[in-house]
Amino acid sequence: MESFLPGYRDPIFSIILILLIALAIAIASYGWSIYKEERLKRSLFGFLDRFESDSCSLEEENIPFDKSMIKPLIMLARAYEKSGEYNKTISICLYLIRHTKDDELLIYLANAYMKAGFLQRSKEILEEVISRHPRRVDVLYSLEILYEKMGDFESAKEALDALKAQDEDIEGIYRYIEVKEIISDKTISPTKKIELLKQRVFSQDITIYRMVIKELFILDTKIAWESIDRDRIIPIIDILWFLPYSQLSLDIINTSKLLQAIYYARGDIDNYDSECGVFAIDILCSARKSGYSRGDLEFSYLCKSCKHSFPISFNRCPNCMAVNSIDIEESLAKRRDERGETLL
Repeated sequence: MESFLPGYRDPIFSIILILLIALAIAIASYGWSIYKEERLKRSLFGFLDRFESDSCSLEEENIPFDKSMIKPLIMLARAYEKSGEYNKTISICLYLIRHTKDDELLIYLANAYMKAGFLQRSKEILEEVISRHPRRVDVLYSLEILYEKMGDFESAKEALDALKAQDEDIEGIYRYIEVKEIISDKTISPTKKIELLKQRVFSQDITIYRMVIKELFILDTKIAWESIDRDRIIPIIDILWFLPYSQLSLDIINTSKLLQAIYYARGDIDNYDSECGVFAIDILCSARKSGYSRGDLEFSYLCKSCKHSFPISFNRCPNCMAVNSIDIEESLAKRRDERGETLL
């Protein structure tokens, strides 16, 4: 039977037909991808409308949009962010997103919401972004931090699992999340919590070691002292320095030259004759032997990752959110009042 298509046996005709079919498929696929992308954008940016009424103070009638404004406005938003004026950062981001539909600005907005304390808004944006870009490492890290702030440790672990699948080194963060989950869990009895924490006291992660010792001093002073690693007193020197006298264990203190020096310098024990090798402590000990008892220590906390210094302790760096990056620096000071404060 002859085909109704003339020349169907011609090889050139067959090639042309195949090319036309392939072209039609390519055009259809391209059109579908554009439609899908636009639909996703509408769903993603549409929910931002409910944020704008109370967050975006920039209006088109006052500031008509022009592409040349993008970079200056981003710089202005970052300047406001550094000064802690997150409401102004958010307002600028919403204005720019409304006109540019830029995913990077959307992620920046989510992080600004997080810093400003609008955790639910940040979560909605980040989860929408990661549904479209499931391999975005930076978004997964932001989600992990957000879930931790919200106390949703299971979701934080899921975000870490997704990062691990992309060969990210998240073991230290995972251990940190596990310890924080134990400490935060109010359904665990103190006895069970102590048991779980003692299993982690020998972690090489300084942050985890500090978290565990600090929590054990809250739960059981005796077990806390017994759990202290004599070779790792410096990483918890601030915790020990601010302990009230009622929580001291003189029996354990007398087994360590450094512990003796700390509490002789503080004025809690009467006898100590050698040097411990910690400059500030040795100076205070020498001053006390000379009759000066108004010396004190002040502490600052350096992040080894971003090099920022802070006046209070942290588990995650407040600036770069690194874990296990704390470095404690002690300095001499004059005692102002009788010691009654505690880090616990």
